[in-house]
Amino acid sequence: MGWVILAVVVWVVALLAIPQEHFRRLIPFGIIAGFALGLLVNILAFSIFGLYGFGQVMWPILGIPFWAILAWVPSVILFVYFLPEHSLARLGWLLLFPAGFTLIEFFFLRAGLRVYSPGWNLAYAFVLSLGIHIVVLAYYLTSVRTPLRSASAGPAGLADRLERDR
Repeated sequence: MGWVILAVVVWVVALLAIPQEHFRRLIPFGIIAGFALGLLVNILAFSIFGLYGFGQVMWPILGIPFWAILAWVPSVILFVYFLPEHSLARLGWLLLFPAGFTLIEFFFLRAGLRVYSPGWNLAYAFVLSLGIHIVVLAYYLTSVRTPLRSASAGPAGLADRLERDR
């Protein structure tokens, strides 16, 4: 049930935090960078390399909880929608998301929803999450995001960004 709760919470947060027109525009990105990439990473890490396992799996896809993969769609949409424009803030954002996922992973370990193999730990999970977020960011910046119209900062820069995202 924990995987279902995770997915529902992330979907609700994303749907409430992101205007619907922007959310709909980013859904294809979320499906590719969230669902497809999440499934690929979990197939490799769980099914092939056996780095970790899952507890309380509902609706498994190759043993991977469908709900865990489904939670990645709004997660990557939130990640890129609120992506800061400036490089130092972007670096902080890039570190914040994997740290948050690692914290969730910690609680899921304690609850028995995630089980690690003897050679895997939270530090490795953080590095894997960081790598995934770097791939997601690179895909977004090179293939999805439109170029900036203005380099201004502050509320005007946000207005330009929102206008650009339409």
